[in-house]
Amino acid sequence: MNEAKRHHHVRVIDRALACRPETLSPEDREVADSCLREDPFTRDLYQGLQHIRYVLKTTCHGQAKRRLTDWLDRYQSHPCGPLAKIAKSIQNREEAMRRTLVSRLSNGKMEGTNNKIKLIKRRGYGYRNLERFFLRLYLEIGR
Repeated sequence: MNEAKRHHHVRVIDRALACRPETLSPEDREVADSCLREDPFTRDLYQGLQHIRYVLKTTCHGQAKRRLTDWLDRYQSHPCGPLAKIAKSIQNREEAMRRTLVSRLSNGKMEGTNNKIKLIKRRGYGYRNLERFFLRLYLEIGR
């Protein structure tokens, strides 16, 4: 298989495993099923991903606590190393994670603005005049 075909095949597998199962086309579902049958490590990661997606759909505090605790109990001592590491990280911040699951607030807009500011600074190779830098920010970000 030449390099382009191999790369395309890897991209198809990646897309099939990253998407939610209900959104997959029949061809992509077959690709995902064959990958999961072949490799137990990939199957474990995929099941952990689907389970955490289920946890993220919580709507109240009790449900969030129950689902997150179930996920942590299942994957904290899992033989799949990456899942165990993720579970350990979540365990360290379990209370904050539960609050985040229930809250629908996001800091995405602020993160986007900070990213734009950093890009403007980088593109400008540093501004000697602070007034011009702020004018450029107002021009690009809008205020």
